[in-house]
Amino acid sequence: MLEQACFGFLAVIHLAPAIAAILPKQLSKLYGVQATDGTLITLLQHRAVLLGVVGIAFFTAAVRPASEFAWHAALLGAASMVSFLVLAIINRQLAGPLRKIALIDLAGLLPLGWLFWRQPWATF
Repeated sequence: MLEQACFGFLAVIHLAPAIAAILPKQLSKLYGVQATDGTLITLLQHRAVLLGVVGIAFFTAAVRPASEFAWHAALLGAASMVSFLVLAIINRQLAGPLRKIALIDLAGLLPLGWLFWRQPWATF
């Protein structure tokens, strides 16, 4: 039950920004930038789609937390969240408009870390 709740939380934090893929006006609210450049809009919409894919993987894992797929979803989500945090640190973006996203990803690492620690679905 706790595994389902953790995967569910992770699904929500990844699916929420995915709405920007179909509503580009949300990009300014999400990232604190004025997306007036068509190339930038396309890249940010693509990011939204990829977050949606991760969110769907987490949602599927919430439905079947003991499956091998849940292990793959956890790995995919870890790669997404950790890479964003590392890039935000390297580029010194933690105090700017991306701070909220970094804090949400940091909060997401808590249930994700618990899932990795528990590993009820991991087979080595």
